[in-house]
Amino acid sequence: MERNSAACAMEWSIELEKALRFKKPGRAVEAIRQIGCRLQQWSREPEPNIAVYNMFDLVTWEDKLFSNTILLRLADAFKIDDKHIRLAVVRVFLSELYSRDSSRSKQYQGILSKARVQNPHELLTRVKVVLHGGDPEAKALALIVLGCWAHFAKDSAQIRYLIFYSLFSSHLSEVKASIFAAACISQLADDFAQVFLVILVNIMTSTTSLAIRMAGARVFAKLGCSHSMAKTAYKAGLELASDTSEEGFLIAMLFSLSKLASKSIFISSEQVQFLCSFLSHKKSVRVRDTSLRCLCFIFMKGACQFVNMESVVKILIDALDEHMLPTSSHCDALRLLQKIIFYVRRNPSFLDANEYSNLVKAVENAARSPVKLKRLLAFQVLVHLSLQLSGKMEVESGVCSLSLLPSRVISLIMDQIASLAKMFLDLPQSNSEGFQEIKELLNLLLLIVREQSDLWILLLEKICLTAALIMKMHEDAFDGQQRDVDFEVNEKNDISLRFSFILYGFVAISVGYLGQVISITPEIFDKVKLLVNSVCQSCLFSSHTCIIYSLLLNCKFILSCRIAEDFRICNNNGFPHFTFCEDLTENEIFTLECAKKLLRVGDEWPAYMAGRHAACHGSWFAATLIFGHLISKVRSDIFHYWLKSLFQFALAERKIQFLLLPHYGSGLTIWLEKEAILNMFHIQEHINHHYTGSITEGIYYGKLSETYQCLFSSVEVLKAAAVPPVQSFCFQRWFLSLRAKILGTVGSILKTLLNVLCSISTDYGKLGTNNTGIILESVNEFSKLSLKLERLSHEFDLIGTTFIGMDTKSLNVISALALNCSLLAFCTGFAFHVPDLATTLMTENVDDFRTKLRAILIQNLTSRLRLVDDETSKMLAQLFEVTGPPNNCSHLVSRGKILDLGYEVRGILTLCRYAISEFIRMQSKSSGVDKETFLQVIEDGMQFLSNIVMLWISIPFRVPKRFFFVRPCIGCELFATTDVHKLDEISIPYGFHLSLNLCLQLKNITPNMSVQITKMYCILYCGSSFQELKHNGKNNGKNHQVYEAWENDDIVEMHNKLLHYVTESSKNEAYIGKCSTSGVCKTDRVIEVFVQFEPDEKGQGFSNCLFDVSHYPVGCYRIKWYSCCVDSEGCFWNLLPLNSGPLFTIHQLCSAG
Repeated sequence: MERNSAACAMEWSIELEKALRFKKPGRAVEAIRQIGCRLQQWSREPEPNIAVYNMFDLVTWEDKLFSNTILLRLADAFKIDDKHIRLAVVRVFLSELYSRDSSRSKQYQGILSKARVQNPHELLTRVKVVLHGGDPEAKALALIVLGCWAHFAKDSAQIRYLIFYSLFSSHLSEVKASIFAAACISQLADDFAQVFLVILVNIMTSTTSLAIRMAGARVFAKLGCSHSMAKTAYKAGLELASDTSEEGFLIAMLFSLSKLASKSIFISSEQVQFLCSFLSHKKSVRVRDTSLRCLCFIFMKGACQFVNMESVVKILIDALDEHMLPTSSHCDALRLLQKIIFYVRRNPSFLDANEYSNLVKAVENAARSPVKLKRLLAFQVLVHLSLQLSGKMEVESGVCSLSLLPSRVISLIMDQIASLAKMFLDLPQSNSEGFQEIKELLNLLLLIVREQSDLWILLLEKICLTAALIMKMHEDAFDGQQRDVDFEVNEKNDISLRFSFILYGFVAISVGYLGQVISITPEIFDKVKLLVNSVCQSCLFSSHTCIIYSLLLNCKFILSCRIAEDFRICNNNGFPHFTFCEDLTENEIFTLECAKKLLRVGDEWPAYMAGRHAACHGSWFAATLIFGHLISKVRSDIFHYWLKSLFQFALAERKIQFLLLPHYGSGLTIWLEKEAILNMFHIQEHINHHYTGSITEGIYYGKLSETYQCLFSSVEVLKAAAVPPVQSFCFQRWFLSLRAKILGTVGSILKTLLNVLCSISTDYGKLGTNNTGIILESVNEFSKLSLKLERLSHEFDLIGTTFIGMDTKSLNVISALALNCSLLAFCTGFAFHVPDLATTLMTENVDDFRTKLRAILIQNLTSRLRLVDDETSKMLAQLFEVTGPPNNCSHLVSRGKILDLGYEVRGILTLCRYAISEFIRMQSKSSGVDKETFLQVIEDGMQFLSNIVMLWISIPFRVPKRFFFVRPCIGCELFATTDVHKLDEISIPYGFHLSLNLCLQLKNITPNMSVQITKMYCILYCGSSFQELKHNGKNNGKNHQVYEAWENDDIVEMHNKLLHYVTESSKNEAYIGKCSTSGVCKTDRVIEVFVQFEPDEKGQGFSNCLFDVSHYPVGCYRIKWYSCCVDSEGCFWNLLPLNSGPLFTIHQLCSAG
């Protein structure tokens, strides 16, 4: 547990005092600089509560006492007639001032706020001594300090008088410092600002000193304490700016007035007109450049609702054509145009056709600029213009040329990409800025085609032509070189490699998006195949690049995009099945060939990256080959564990693909046997050359059992590498554990199907009582298995909301897996749905359980389908009365269920539609069931579930990209104490309540973390059955075992309770700190306590709670816990516990005597 600033205050105060007394030159200045950094850190931390005082054994208000002592020591040091020490003190307070958010200066609650400064009078008295008796330079420094102390100095009438008095000093430095101090107080006090404005205007109109006028001009932006004050100050500043002939003063006033105008939409339009007047008249280049920068500032702030956009656009077009203006001014003009286009997107007719033509012509000319930034901004404007004009100009006959603008922009961008590639050829080294520009240009192309899907074919054609042109240029440059091992490690093809990867990423995104909006048509597939073949046949690229490109045509990737078409093909029984073509088999073999060649080269890092890509695309044959080869190449233990786990994982998934080998045709089977890939790692695999007629045959169950063992081994390998306290590979271990549990459950489904199959005879009259009992027992087992799958789907949701910063693609993969799991749970629970089963062969209690179970399964699946397929969701909801989600969390944004209709979910949705339609058919068939038709219902259910499981296994499985992010994940640790002197022991007498001081500490957070956590919540719970042995008197979870919170059976239930608490507490503050008791069984009561924390910038929060354990018998108990947080955007995240809960002991109270 880290110590916060309050706990360190006494130590810091003593260190500062010792340093100030030290006679060594420079020691005092260094100490003052160090305390300045500490004060800034202290200001950013929330004020300590009682839990902080108890955790660190502090006296109440001790932190305020020592903070006041530190400030007084700095004030005393400022009194010393030492220039260096005074400057150091001023820098401390200026740094604290500038670290604040200026837009929230009134809400400042830092170390110098009025509420936290205990003795402001003493501080001000020490500074006034310098102000009264010092030289002009010392007085100026004192005035700066008073400005930094504005939060508590503004209430002193004497300080106000001294600042106003100093404004009329004859010394320049004193006047400038007093202007600064007055401006700081004016931000907080409206009455002071009104007086200061009058004095400031008089000084600026009467003085001849340009320095004073410039200082006054710069502080006008701070005179906006209220809207009325801002308007008054703006009017006064506008007169000063209009009457001046000094260019430097005018520029300073333009900046200040623009900042002032951006605070109020009522004066921003007037400022825009004022700025435009300097662009339309022949002012100097510097003034016009400043005007454009100020216009950019106002528009970026969004204060331009009442601006005449048409006149502004005309002025900006003229500015783009003005060659005297610098490039920076042209860039500002382009930024303004982009912002204006965004503002008028709902009313594109604000310009007529001719004006639009002039605008397009001016921006196209800017796109030909040799300056990168100007080019990119121009292309961005063109893209947004093309999207806006594409719908409007189609109906205007006079300007048909603009209707073709999107295709014209695509051609312009592709020409620029080709030009950049040609430029790379002439450079001795690769240009990283050029490659970054290519990426940005390709992203702009995506914006166009996503809005106009009919342009995809055109874009892919342009991509193929450009790629062919670039490869031709590079091949001519490298003419005579052969593609061999020596060339593969040559640095000459570095440019080609980088370009190929950029292009690959773009095509992969394109194919994925096409799979989302439309099916992968043969025409699109041919375009992609042409590109892949041209890359793989070129002499420029290595085997690593060929592997990456071959994955675009890999069977798993294409199958997932074409799966909707494949499911429409049915056999004679109406059962949908997958279709595979010979091209897909050839691509799988080609990927393996490239992998073998890459491994022969001996370059391990490209091989590892290729293996990662193969796993992310579901090419488990290639992944197994690569990872298995790399195990023997690493020397580090941690890398050995990681690769061994990856190999076991890939091997497990390959075992499942062996079940699908008959679908691939004989080509892949022959190749595997010919190359002896199966025996490469001493692994014996049985290849089935013929299609297995039914999934209920033993080979499927056996293969799934082997897969489960491989996944379990993979988890154990990573667990051995996750040495506390780092807790490495949390995501990987949780993900693999879930995958193993799911496949283990599917194996149990197959085993239960085999049991039912063995118990069924062809004639119901021959069905004995024992066999009937086995069937009914199996039906109940299916209900339990469906409930387990439903719980696992929620665990996938937890993964999506637990690992902060996960990329969108990985979230989609995980959400698709959750939907996949929910679908299988639904099918398992409803396969043997017989409406009148309770009145025939089952008891009423069992049927009641199944009724509740079905409601849970339907609600789970329906809530997921609403996100991607509302039509299927409504069809399912019509069958049953489906209520809303159990927790109304509409105001909290959850990251765990983000789904797009891409290739990750298309196959699942198709299977879902088939399952629901088949269930409706079975339900109508089984209505009014009796003993004569019961057997037929069971047989239909078996066939239905067998078909579903077979199709479910055939859906490609891809690992999320986040799986290969192996850095320690963001999690939290919980520390609890009752006595600060006994941190490792919590003990209370029998019959007493347990009062805990808590610290929740985020771990592995980074300064550039993508989210800003504002609140943290925790649920702590304990039951009398949580008793365990005490280990050496230690608690707080500081054991040396790897803690895996996801292995707890109650993780889903407790996180749901925590989410409900967060929802209710955000609506009603009275709900905070709620304590409840829930009954787990008749002999045990579980106490649940909810706690809220306010984290500091280090992710540390403190609170306390009270456990009613007075009825618990003597013994040692473990408190379990989970936590979550809400960020500044209102997004809900779960936090992974990295240590076990605290251990407390209840002992017998010793009797007197």
